[in-house]
Amino acid sequence: MATQHSRSAARWMIAPAVFVLLVWMLVGQGIVRILVIAPFFVMPTVSALVWKNMFFNVDNGLFSYAAVAMGMQPYDFLSQSSLLSIIVIVAWQWLPFSTLILLTAVQSLDSDQLEAAEMDGAPPLSRFRYIILPHLARAITVVILIQTIFLLSIFAEIFVTTSGSFGTRTLTYLVYERVLNSQNIGLGSAGGIIAVILANIVAIFLMRVVGKNLDT
Repeated sequence: MATQHSRSAARWMIAPAVFVLLVWMLVGQGIVRILVIAPFFVMPTVSALVWKNMFFNVDNGLFSYAAVAMGMQPYDFLSQSSLLSIIVIVAWQWLPFSTLILLTAVQSLDSDQLEAAEMDGAPPLSRFRYIILPHLARAITVVILIQTIFLLSIFAEIFVTTSGSFGTRTLTYLVYERVLNSQNIGLGSAGGIIAVILANIVAIFLMRVVGKNLDT
């Protein structure tokens, strides 16, 4: 669960920054939007393979080449920072979803409110905090609800990059190991039932606690 919270937190630290960039940037906005949305159309397995071989590879990865160019030793992300590597992959893949929802929500905001606040001398940070952010409350609630449920089923990224090593196993991956690798059908089935129950518990909790914003 700590891994899943870390992934969700990573996305919510990146998504607002990208969202602000897409809304207020003046040059190259269309190109940036395409680049941000593109990861959403890439399959999780392909996304993990790209990050594993193109960026995180200790011998031929771009990060290793950059480290050597700066006079440093290449860093093996997948073995020394495996959890961080998976968080980066998942955050990159789900970033378009959060950004699109937030972008759609802010475009529905009445521009007269922002213009009135600007005429009254409100700085950009205050306009974002007191006008835009409250307007995004429902959109943020929906994104948190959907992404938290989907995080419980993450498998491909772990299977492709670390194969469950270095403390990156999730409940879904443990079910896979027990059923296919250990041929323990009973234990794997029990894990699957636990995963379903856990997903329902999380969904009910979020709908009751976080989902109250949908009624306001």
